Amino acid sequence: MSQYRMTVDLNVLDHLGINLYSNMAAVLTEAVANAWDADATAVNITIDPDSKWIKIEDDGIGMSIDDMNEKYLRVGYRRRKMDPMHGTRTAKGRPVMGRKGLGKLSLFSVANVIEVQSFKDGDAHGLRMTVDGIKASVDENSQYYSPESLEQDKIDVKQGTHILLKDIKRQRLGRSISALRKRLARRFSIIGETHDFKINIDGDPVTIADREDLNKVQFLWELEGSDVDTSSAGKLLEKEALPNRLDAWDSDRLVKGWLGTVAKPKDLDSDEAGNLNGIVVFARGRLFHENILDKLNDGRLYTKYLTGQIEADFLDLDDEPDIATSDRQRIQEDDPRYADLISFLRSRLTQVEKRWTE
Repeated sequence: MSQYRMTVDLNVLDHLGINLYSNMAAVLTEAVANAWDADATAVNITIDPDSKWIKIEDDGIGMSIDDMNEKYLRVGYRRRKMDPMHGTRTAKGRPVMGRKGLGKLSLFSVANVIEVQSFKDGDAHGLRMTVDGIKASVDENSQYYSPESLEQDKIDVKQGTHILLKDIKRQRLGRSISALRKRLARRFSIIGETHDFKINIDGDPVTIADREDLNKVQFLWELEGSDVDTSSAGKLLEKEALPNRLDAWDSDRLVKGWLGTVAKPKDLDSDEAGNLNGIVVFARGRLFHENILDKLNDGRLYTKYLTGQIEADFLDLDDEPDIATSDRQRIQEDDPRYADLISFLRSRLTQVEKRWTE
């Protein structure tokens, strides 16, 4: 028997949750991804007008008390490895988004008090977690943190899971609800009827048009087999197709999505949606890289006019190592899959640049 052992201190929560995420859109991305993985058809986000609380409600399968303890409250629970039945595909057949089991900790980066209640198999229950409570457990050198049980009269969930964020850290909320809607729209490619999944903020659905990129595009290059919804592309003049894979790739390795250029670089400036001069990368329907254009080191003029969204599911395969960073906003750049994506983009953008110049 070894004379050594590794232990994990509760203090690690400070780094993995409280201080890891820097903005509300990134945090809500984790909550929405959990709802998708719970086979929800809708996620309703309600924000208090005075910014004192945020409520996130889904109509998914919910959690029992055992589920809450063994999965939700278990930091590092790896569903894809630990759930033999629905670890990689949900009961509805959706590809599971969650992987590291750290996303739920992101809630602590924007709120000091978190209440979670859930309904499953006819039973409703709930708990309350606080940053102060976790820190007290750390100070006491406790091996674990025990959330409080919610008072029975506070539990009103009838389906799925409800999360209430209280004592919001104002600097993390951002500029406006409108800005939050647009930034959240740019973090998911599975919004809409095609995927039977809706995100609502204060009762209004988040739509593809909220991304604000396609509606400014003048020339569009669609990767083969992508079926891009161009209903919001009111300025579109021409559309062409591009191959969706490199010749040397296996047949199951491909990229979907689109690349586009606008009439003027200033068209890509957006105070609310963020800088649109970039290429967003999705995998399994959620943001995987905020802007991979920055990594291409392409200084040619056309890049100032460029925007796009691509989906590369081969970046997040179940049987290969996870290459997302801890906050799931970037890709570990020493992985061969990342190199493949960079090679693909350089090849396709050379084609785009030639046609754009013409």
